[in-house]
Amino acid sequence: MGSFEACKAQGEGKEKLIESAQESLGFLEKEIEGKKYFGGESIGYLDLAVGWIPIWLDVMEEIGEMKLIQPDKFPCLYQWSKNFLTDNPVVKELAPSRESLLEYFHASIAYLRSLEANK
Repeated sequence: MGSFEACKAQGEGKEKLIESAQESLGFLEKEIEGKKYFGGESIGYLDLAVGWIPIWLDVMEEIGEMKLIQPDKFPCLYQWSKNFLTDNPVVKELAPSRESLLEYFHASIAYLRSLEANK
């Protein structure tokens, strides 16, 4: 999807990566339209396969100073992300903490930027 790359990118390159990520999110938006979950009224295989999106994306958006899932642009996907994270106690229990994800991304972005600086 390119959202991790968009976190560390800047300028025009970042805008292109955001646009690419939003094209992929647009595909998911069409797939979930009119449903609570991708499988209908209950969490199914596809929900679990793409369930990392709401868990990681909020942190990626903060670190990258960008917004990918906007409620007005992707209303169904936005609502799905809220349903996925709050309606299922197992998902809530097993999802990594926001603090640990922030730590991970800050460290990863700093490492990648240091590699680029040393080229």
